[in-house]
Amino acid sequence: MKEKNIVKNLATATLVSGAMLLAVNKPATAHAADVDVKNNSNETQSNKQEAIVTKDQAQEAVTKAQDERDAAKSQVDEAQKNVNKANETVANAQQEVENATKANDSAKERQKEATPEHISEVQTNIKDQTQVVSDKAKAQEEAQKEVNQQSSNLEYAQKDVDGANFWVNEYSNELAKNQKAIDDAKANLNATQDQINQAQKEVNKDQNRVAETQKAIQDATAKKDQLAEQVKNADQAVSDAQADANNKEASLSQARQKSDAAKSELDQAQAQINTLQSKVDSINTITMPKGYLKPNKWGALAIIDWKVASTGLDMNHYKDDLEAEKEPVAINEYGVAQLTDAQQKELTLWVAGILNDVRQQLGFKPNLVVTPMSLEYTNYIANNSTVPTFDHDEKAIDDAGKMIPGMRMASESIGRSFGTPRNMNMVKQMAYSHMLSMLFDDYGSAHWQQLCGIEYSEAYAEFFGVALRKDKGFIQFDSFASEDKNAVEKGGVLPIPNYDSLKDDLASNKSALAPKQAAYDLANKATADAQQAYNSAIDKLTQAKNAQASVKSAFNDVAANLGELNNALVALQSNLKSASDKLDKLTESKSDKDFDLWKANGFYDATKQDLDGAKADADNMQKAYDKVKATYAQAVAKLNQAKSEVKQAQDQLDGLKSNLVALQNADENAKKASHDLEMAQTKLDLAKNDVQELQVKLDKAKTVLAEKETTLDSAKVELAKIEKEEAAKQAVEKAQEEAKKSAEEKAEHTNFYKAGNDRLVDSKGQVMPQGYTVKDNKVYDVKGEFVGVVSSKVKSRVVAHAIAKVEAKEETRSSALVSNSNAFSTSAFKQNKAHTVDSSNRNGLPATGSQNTNLISLVGFAVASVGSLMGLASSKKKQR
Repeated sequence: MKEKNIVKNLATATLVSGAMLLAVNKPATAHAADVDVKNNSNETQSNKQEAIVTKDQAQEAVTKAQDERDAAKSQVDEAQKNVNKANETVANAQQEVENATKANDSAKERQKEATPEHISEVQTNIKDQTQVVSDKAKAQEEAQKEVNQQSSNLEYAQKDVDGANFWVNEYSNELAKNQKAIDDAKANLNATQDQINQAQKEVNKDQNRVAETQKAIQDATAKKDQLAEQVKNADQAVSDAQADANNKEASLSQARQKSDAAKSELDQAQAQINTLQSKVDSINTITMPKGYLKPNKWGALAIIDWKVASTGLDMNHYKDDLEAEKEPVAINEYGVAQLTDAQQKELTLWVAGILNDVRQQLGFKPNLVVTPMSLEYTNYIANNSTVPTFDHDEKAIDDAGKMIPGMRMASESIGRSFGTPRNMNMVKQMAYSHMLSMLFDDYGSAHWQQLCGIEYSEAYAEFFGVALRKDKGFIQFDSFASEDKNAVEKGGVLPIPNYDSLKDDLASNKSALAPKQAAYDLANKATADAQQAYNSAIDKLTQAKNAQASVKSAFNDVAANLGELNNALVALQSNLKSASDKLDKLTESKSDKDFDLWKANGFYDATKQDLDGAKADADNMQKAYDKVKATYAQAVAKLNQAKSEVKQAQDQLDGLKSNLVALQNADENAKKASHDLEMAQTKLDLAKNDVQELQVKLDKAKTVLAEKETTLDSAKVELAKIEKEEAAKQAVEKAQEEAKKSAEEKAEHTNFYKAGNDRLVDSKGQVMPQGYTVKDNKVYDVKGEFVGVVSSKVKSRVVAHAIAKVEAKEETRSSALVSNSNAFSTSAFKQNKAHTVDSSNRNGLPATGSQNTNLISLVGFAVASVGSLMGLASSKKKQR
């Protein structure tokens, strides 16, 4: 509640802060987009201050100001282009004035020089220069003729050089062919000589092989005769060894028959021992640690020392039952185990044997009794429990109790299934694990009271049954006490397994094993001796056969080798003749190869002489060409010099003629130059005036642009303020929404628990004051605010104690109305206990809730008092 108020106050503070922000940021000046530039009076500005500008209006003002600014910028850009163009025109006009000034000055100078004497002098110079040009032209023609003659001579010299080089190339190619012919002839001669050498080697090799083979045939023939006598002797030795081995084999067979008979008797005895040992090894018990129970305030051993109890988990471990592992358990379509009646009976008797032993260790009576009626009782509860959660089905328990004559009290402990048990070994392992958890790791619950027998310590018998719930697979440990012993035991009492006789049978069979082992050892020794004698005879027979086979193999090898040698000799003699014939043919062909080489060398020498003569001719032709080429180069140089002198004389003549024309028209040219200068100056003045006018327009456009940009900046500032105000408002709304959501989420995970008739307890065990209400399973405080939800699952001892305390107070008030004569009633009672195992607890066995449906007597059993004080047992008392 305190945390929720803090969140609420925080949201309220944020809202107030946001409101203050909106008030401070209220615009006090008119937006630039709304101000009339031409009429910006105080009255208009005052009206703007009183107006409240919306975001859309501010955005519209920004857009309008942006458009006006863009238009002004476009006008500035256009005016700047015009100014730049006008400045370029001024620069061009200025250059024209400078050029006209120079032309005017030059015309005035020429006008001063245009005297009759000067004009006559220039005309004379033109006549003289014309003769010079004519003379230079004639000299150029003579030089051109010389160049033409030398060019013709150079062409003839080049043809002579090309012809000489042609024959050099021809003889060079022919010489290369001749060299290749020599190389080929040498290669053929060398190859033939290599073949002759190789053929000679083959002949020598074949001659040696023939001689070696003839010697080997002589040796093999002598060896064959020697081995024939050895084969005869080996055959006789094998015959003698075979007869001895047959006699020893008969003796071994008789010894083996006696040994097998003794071994069979020994194996049967050992198998019986192994079977009994396996049964003894698979006996499961639970060893109770010393000091497991400690006395209560009345001195009775009725309280568990949990520190000691926890050691029981390390002391006890389940032993697999190999026979039970072979017994399958039916599984329904939902994966739930379905025990047969025989399997339920087997499981019940097995658990009863373990728990009776536990009770003897703790000093209680081993009073668990199994009858057909106790099996039917627990089977009925398992088949008719329908509660959908992991809990006891009170209706099924009550209905089953009606089947029991003289029912005095009943108890049930349940546990979840560990997966899907598919054989009886897995079922027993599950039951064993739950018994360990309930006895040694069940702090805060009362399952141990039922299993160790403390609840029924005063009863003459506790009728017992174990079953698996048909729909969920939960394991049930059900027991009850009855005042009608004969009726409950009408179908007989089923014997609970006692393993003492099994252990005695194992000891007896072990004692009888020794004589059979001695008889087997004696027979086995006789067999070993016979086997050794037989093995020795077989070894001698094997050795004789091996010697026989070795001699025969050697004889056959020599005979075969002799045949192969004779065949090889024929083949080698044939190879020798072929090699000799090949050598003769190669020797004859070598003389032909020698002649071919001699002929190729002759052709090469003749061609070499022709090539040397052609090279000498080519060198002479190249020297003559070089001399003609030098003469041609000198003629070309003289021609170029003549052309240069003609051009120079002509340029001087053209200059004199141009000067004469200028002198003759000096006055007219001076007037024209003066007029051109005046026109250029006028054009320059006009261009300068245009620049000044355009610059004024540009300055005005820049002023307008600056104003528009100022207006745009003001509009943007105003829009930013409004957006900031809206963002602050949205932040406030978001903070309020998140605070509300956070408070609701916390409430959804805050549990309250009902106690008594109309009280609530929180998760810390504190009782809520009056005024808290519950609607649709939601809890509201005195202010009507949603603060949590009602939970039916109590997982804390603190909460359980708080609930028990509230209920105890209400029961105490109710007890005051009961008559004193009934206060000390000693009637028999029925006490139904609902012990619940929930997987949410740390060991899979949760604390059990406590709810009394009738008044608790002021004077009761000490055990019942302990269970009530711990909030562990759920019981009913029935008056009879």
